[in-house]
Amino acid sequence: MGGSDALSNSWAGVSNSGVIRDDAAHWAIEPYVPIETRTLQEYLVGRKELDAAATELFKQRCDQIENLVHHRTGSYHTQFADLYSSLDPDLESLVPKQTESHDVDLETHQLMATCDEILMRAGYRRLEQSEIEKCVGVASQWGVPLHVNFELFEHLAVYARGDVVGTRLRRRLRKLYQPEQVEVPIYQRMVVLFELCDDSAVGEELAASALHLRMFKNIPKLDVDMLLPCTRVRLSKIDRAKIIVPSLGGWLLSMRKIAQIMFLWFALAYYSAAVIGILILAGIGYLIKSVFSYLRTKDKHLLDLTRNLYFQKLDTNAGVAYRMIQQAHRQSIVESMLAYHAIATHDEPISTRRLRRKCERILREAIDVEIAFQVDRALVGLCEIKAIKPTPDGKAWIVHR
Repeated sequence: MGGSDALSNSWAGVSNSGVIRDDAAHWAIEPYVPIETRTLQEYLVGRKELDAAATELFKQRCDQIENLVHHRTGSYHTQFADLYSSLDPDLESLVPKQTESHDVDLETHQLMATCDEILMRAGYRRLEQSEIEKCVGVASQWGVPLHVNFELFEHLAVYARGDVVGTRLRRRLRKLYQPEQVEVPIYQRMVVLFELCDDSAVGEELAASALHLRMFKNIPKLDVDMLLPCTRVRLSKIDRAKIIVPSLGGWLLSMRKIAQIMFLWFALAYYSAAVIGILILAGIGYLIKSVFSYLRTKDKHLLDLTRNLYFQKLDTNAGVAYRMIQQAHRQSIVESMLAYHAIATHDEPISTRRLRRKCERILREAIDVEIAFQVDRALVGLCEIKAIKPTPDGKAWIVHR
C-alpha cells in the first residue's frame, strides 16, 4: 500500500487524532518493529530463501517462540497483578483490617521497575525530564498551553514509541477556513505512569496513594504535557489581549462620556459626587466582565483539551497493563522470529553484529523502515528453546538441528 491511498481518505474520515500515512517518515531509529507476527512470518516464508524442510522447521520454531513468549507474558500478568493489587485506584475488593500492611513505597518502586521492563520489551523509550519540560507552556495547533507543577508528583514516568510524522487537518483564515492537511511530528503511542504526593491539593478525584497508568495514541510532540494531571491552562498573549482590550476600551469610553457630564455639572458638587460614583461602578462592572471573559476563555481551552484527549486516550490503569504486556508479547515474537530466519538463511556462521545488520536490512526491504534491532534480546529467547547455538569459539551463531 502507498501513501497516496491514505491521502485519498475523505476529510470527514480524519478525526482529531489524525492519520498515519503508510509511507510516514520516521524521525528516529527505534527498536520498535511495526509489523504483526503473522504478517512477518508470511513475508519471510514468501521470500523463498529456505527449502521445504527448512521452511517446515522454521514454522515449528515460530510456534516454539510463541509458546516461550506466551509463558513469559503470563508471568508478567501475574507479577503485575500481585504488585498492583494494593496500588490500583480502581480496586473493588476490600482488605481485612487484620491483614498485615504492605510497604507501599517499595511496591511502587517494584511495580514501576516491572512496567519499565515490559515497556522496554515493547519497544518504548522513556522520555527524559528535560524533554517533558520543553513541552510545558508551548503547544501545537491542536494542543493547549499548560502550566505543570512537577512537585506534585511522587513518581512520574513517560514512555513513547512510534516517532513518526502524522497528518492532521488545519483551517486558517488566509485559506478561507478550507481544511488542509499538514504534517506534524507525533508519537504513535505514549504511556504515562504517575503517583501524586500525599499532601498535594490537586482538586481532582485522583488517589494520592495509588499508581495511575494512562495510554494515548498519536500525540504531537509539543503536546506531551497535556497528558499530565494537575495542570493549569496558560493563556497566550493573544488570549490576554482579547480579554483586556475590549474591557479597557469600554471602560475608557465610559469614562470619556462621564467626564463630559462632569464638565457640564462641575459647579454642582452633588452631581459631581454622583458622577464619580457612577465612574467607580462602571470600573467595577468592566472588571467583573474581564474576570468572566477570562473564565470563559479558560473553560474553552479546557474543553478543547478534553475533546482532544477523548479521541486519543486508549486505556487507563489495569487496562494499560494488559495492552503494554500484549505489545511486549508481539515485539518479542517478531524479534526472535526474524533473528532465527536470518541465521537459518545464512550460508555460514553469522556474528552477532552481522546478524543485527541483516535483520535491519530485511525489515527495511519489508516495510521500508529503519529499525535499531535488539539482537541480543532475540538471541536469548532462541537459545532458551535451543533453536540456535554458538560456534565452538563463541563468536558466531548457527541453527541447532
